[in-house]
Amino acid sequence: MRLNIHLFIFFVLIILSSCGDDKKDEPNNPVEPVTRTWINIERETPFRETPLMAPYERSFGRKMWTTRVVEDSGLKGKGGDYYYWEQHKAEAGTMEELLALCDVPEDKLYAMSTRNLALTCFMHPYNGVYDFYNVLYESVFTMTLANCYQELMQRLTGATELLNLYCELDYPKSKPVNTTAGLSYEDYNKNTFENILHLNGLTLFLMTAVDFNALNKEQLSVLSSEIFKKIDNIATADEGVYDYYTMRFPYLLGAFIAYHYDEQLNDEEATLLYNYTGFSGLPGVAGGQSFTSEDVSRSTLIIIQSLERMK
Repeated sequence: MRLNIHLFIFFVLIILSSCGDDKKDEPNNPVEPVTRTWINIERETPFRETPLMAPYERSFGRKMWTTRVVEDSGLKGKGGDYYYWEQHKAEAGTMEELLALCDVPEDKLYAMSTRNLALTCFMHPYNGVYDFYNVLYESVFTMTLANCYQELMQRLTGATELLNLYCELDYPKSKPVNTTAGLSYEDYNKNTFENILHLNGLTLFLMTAVDFNALNKEQLSVLSSEIFKKIDNIATADEGVYDYYTMRFPYLLGAFIAYHYDEQLNDEEATLLYNYTGFSGLPGVAGGQSFTSEDVSRSTLIIIQSLERMK
């Protein structure tokens, strides 16, 4: 099962700090080189501009959602394999080669449409490693070791396609089945525990797009409405399907929107949300200080009110 793949990758990442670049050649399947056109773009300035994840960006040395991006309107490639690691893992002779298979070959990566690139990130083995970290935001930067995440953040419509995919997916209301979700998006079974795992990972990645100002006001309005749908699906699901662990993902995403873009938040409310999104990744302890259940309840109310204003 792919959950075991996630666990395997997590332990390997403790030993190795990055993936390699080498891939075995694929004969009889030549791909024309892709000409990449880089352009500079402007983004709207959020009310509270400094990204909450900025310390992780500095410590990992990896720029997130830069304003120099690849113009992607002419890119239509499928990229071939949404689950390259699963299909080629038997070819690896060493641990380094095995981790290198987590990267998509560059000829396919650069030709891939941005829609398919977002799907690749969603289906990728790294999209589940967050589940093994106490610090959620550290896990996001571990996920972006894979080159498909790095490429998506450099595409002109990368954040748009990430948002579109988030709107397509949802948390199942009935008890999920404990089977593999599928190796391609076309046959993906959305009523599985694995779908929940990957949707949570996608939510984390979408938090970086909000935090580093990659979405415009109209997109944030769409996202705010979609967060309500996610919260409602979790809250109205069959008894015992979800607990607060899953519910915190849409709430944390909403907290990032509220913190950066709601001009009606006062300083005390903004500080409370800052603590709610605390670097422990758990809204129980933030900034080294105790975070009470009353603080959590008040924070979620502020998030709901703020998202209502953003819709």
